Amino acid sequence: MGKAQELFDQATRYYDNSIELVKLMDETFQKIAFQNDPSSRYDTKVTLAQFDRILQAVLLSQALGDGNFDRLERQFVDKITDYGDLLIYIKKKTNGDLDLSWDTIANLSASTQQKLVKILPSLLDDCCDSFVKPLALLDKASTEVDELNALVENIGKIGACLAQVDGNVSDEEAEAAADMVVSLLVARWKNYMK
Repeated sequence: MGKAQELFDQATRYYDNSIELVKLMDETFQKIAFQNDPSSRYDTKVTLAQFDRILQAVLLSQALGDGNFDRLERQFVDKITDYGDLLIYIKKKTNGDLDLSWDTIANLSASTQQKLVKILPSLLDDCCDSFVKPLALLDKASTEVDELNALVENIGKIGACLAQVDGNVSDEEAEAAADMVVSLLVARWKNYMK
């Protein structure tokens, strides 16, 4: 368990870095966007919860990429986030039709797991757009920092930690994570940057 805990602690540092970046971006966006109407501001925790759901979707896709959602991987994906929970979001989004737990997902057949991965982008469509649009518009206006690259890099490092947790690093897992990052974040972000 020592190696898994070290990897989780390392991933938590990358997660914390991402949270600080998202907080700063969201607060800056709100300050600019609502300067004439401060009552329209919202709690930054909304944006942080959206990031958490996106991160968990990426990590879940990665963990399922090799067809084995190991116990340590389940704990990692569940515990890495502080503000949002992908499975609660899915349950609400499907009006309770998809009431999943990490253990339930692990016990699904490989083909059913892959079906779940394939529907994640459509389930998260509203969440992703709501998360990406204001941050991408802020990123477009700022040339100092490439926020998208910073987030993607942190997500990649978190994913690298997850890949090592079960001792079985595979190309399938890396490809699944990369595909989900592009689908949920990168393609949308770049679309708003045009």
